[in-house]
Amino acid sequence: MFNILDTGEKLLKKFVEQGNEPRILLKGTGYGIRIILPDDATDEQVLDEARSSVDELVRIAGDTGLVIDCKKRRFTPDFLSRLLCDFVWAGGFHVLSWTADDGETLELFRNTGFITGEPVSGRPDGERVETGSLILTQSLRSGQMVEHDGDVMLLGHMNEGAEIRASGNIFVHGRLKGVVHAGTRGGEHGVWAERFEATQVRIGGKICSSLGRGSAWWGKAVLIALENGQLVARELKLDFAS
Repeated sequence: MFNILDTGEKLLKKFVEQGNEPRILLKGTGYGIRIILPDDATDEQVLDEARSSVDELVRIAGDTGLVIDCKKRRFTPDFLSRLLCDFVWAGGFHVLSWTADDGETLELFRNTGFITGEPVSGRPDGERVETGSLILTQSLRSGQMVEHDGDVMLLGHMNEGAEIRASGNIFVHGRLKGVVHAGTRGGEHGVWAERFEATQVRIGGKICSSLGRGSAWWGKAVLIALENGQLVARELKLDFAS
């Protein structure tokens, strides 16, 4: 059975029946329903609960989009295949994206061609503008991930453990300590940070990993861009007094 968490955005009228404590959580969100898989259950326990809940979730969700949140659970290709066959495809669900805190699981999803990260309407205080840019108006915490087809502008800090992936440029008007990947679809793009404290930056297929506290621009405003196939870093002189 599913345990329903009411977020105030959407009330799912479902009651937990008596019996064992539920393991899979269902959370109403602004973009649909978030399915949260447990860390402490075996693969077979998760699959058994998923199979037994297909019909029930079909009635609750209908054609509403789902985000499958795997938390710290480590996926294998075999488990992913069985979950797809026995749950996702069996119910004909529309999966908006897959999220995971485990790096290997997240990489498996990406290699399989799945959409990862949070849907646009589920991102913190984000909004689309006509230019195709995504503006985020609060800081990103560890574990939060944003993916966007276009430029991303963060008006806040990006803490360690957070991640932004954009097909365009990335602008961080605050402290950059997380992982950023600009130009995910190729092209010459860049990463701009008001206060650079990251240890790695990726632009297109290029990775700049020779960073850290010893770098000349640590803690400063910096632009790292892909120019003629090479990563180029420039310190920026900002004057906010004028």
